Amino acid sequence: MTSRRSGLVLAFALTLALAATPARAQFTLGDQRVGTSSGSFLKIGVGARAMGLGGSFVAVANDPTAIYWNPAGLASMQRQEVAFSHVDWPADIRFEHLGYVLPVKKLGGSLAFQVGSLSTEIDETTELQPFGTGRTFFFTDFIAGAAYARRWTDKLLVGFGAKYLHEDLGSDVGGPTTGSFLVDLGSIYYLGYGSVRIAVSLTNFGPELQPSGQFTSPTDGSVRDYDGFDAPTMFRYGVAFEPIENARMRLTTSLEASQPADDAQSIKAGVEWTYMRSLALRTGYDFNADELKFSGGAGFSATFGGLQGALDYAYTDGHSLGGINRLTLDVKF
Repeated sequence: MTSRRSGLVLAFALTLALAATPARAQFTLGDQRVGTSSGSFLKIGVGARAMGLGGSFVAVANDPTAIYWNPAGLASMQRQEVAFSHVDWPADIRFEHLGYVLPVKKLGGSLAFQVGSLSTEIDETTELQPFGTGRTFFFTDFIAGAAYARRWTDKLLVGFGAKYLHEDLGSDVGGPTTGSFLVDLGSIYYLGYGSVRIAVSLTNFGPELQPSGQFTSPTDGSVRDYDGFDAPTMFRYGVAFEPIENARMRLTTSLEASQPADDAQSIKAGVEWTYMRSLALRTGYDFNADELKFSGGAGFSATFGGLQGALDYAYTDGHSLGGINRLTLDVKF
């Protein structure tokens, strides 16, 4: 008991120290590279539960959306599970994601699969017809991938995944397409003090994305190749623990630092309160975001025969961007 209390005190102290960091320092590393990546839709967080925690999920990662945040978390799942997520992004942009986890005893871990699609319909305009030509075209992004995770020891979880990214940049009206294979890696380590665990993940790592084909320069008429841009590689590290966990309720706290390759570092914190394993309330905060700072959400779980389902909702305050709404349906079987 003394060891457990000491661990919780240590975890609380670590959380408070990290949470105070944004007030003492400005995280500007990387902000000079803003707008220099391709495949930027991969920055859109997957899952209403994770985003209800403000995106502070790298050390929590215990549902099918872990394939996006930290593939190591897939190793903690003992049943087949599927999660479908939908988000309405500003400018009538829709993003859907499907994740499926399959524990395989013969492999000593879990396999997982994902598909995701971002799409929107855009009115074509020209310099001579700024209000539209009467034609529309679709802008679409697509990912498909797989991951594997296992418990390396009783305290260490590791996982890795690969995915293919494809972007259609308006091919209906002569735009290019681009695609590439990307790699995800992650780990979660339980310190042995209560439920305290630390985690790191590296996602969207791979070669640059260069659109196919050529274009004619509008200034001198020369024919040129498109420039290539790096994928939005993201490095995350964080800590999570449950200061309260019993048969009636569980309180999960999470703190995460995220370092994108094309932007400044951000610090995120989240809290989830679960009652009787059926009702959950969540909130999160991104200390360094300009617009999408505050998030909140709720979830409801129920059992139907041999199936256990959960419906989660999250809202992110986008200020001038408007509110961002997310829904996720999760089923265990």
